[in-house]
Amino acid sequence: MTKQRYPSLTKMVLQDLVQHKWVVLLGAVVVINALSIVYVAHLNRQLTTERDDLLSYRDTLDREWRHLVIEQNALTEHSRVERIAQEQLGMRDVTSDTEVMVSW
Repeated sequence: MTKQRYPSLTKMVLQDLVQHKWVVLLGAVVVINALSIVYVAHLNRQLTTERDDLLSYRDTLDREWRHLVIEQNALTEHSRVERIAQEQLGMRDVTSDTEVMVSW
């Protein structure tokens, strides 16, 4: 009885890889493509989150600006300025008795 020798498993795998190199190459391309899709989806989610944060910040700034405009309008209202001039500075409306004309 003769001893039958089997080729080693690694040798058989390497022979198959060399023989089917296009299949191996296409498999590598598929894996690289899948990883790139995952990476791009991750970047897209990050950008979407950043955009949402910036839109929220813009809305906050817009709301603050509107409040400041309302406050400015209230502070520059004519009746308020007139009341402060009368109460704090003691200013009064000019009458014909107190009016003084200066000529050059």
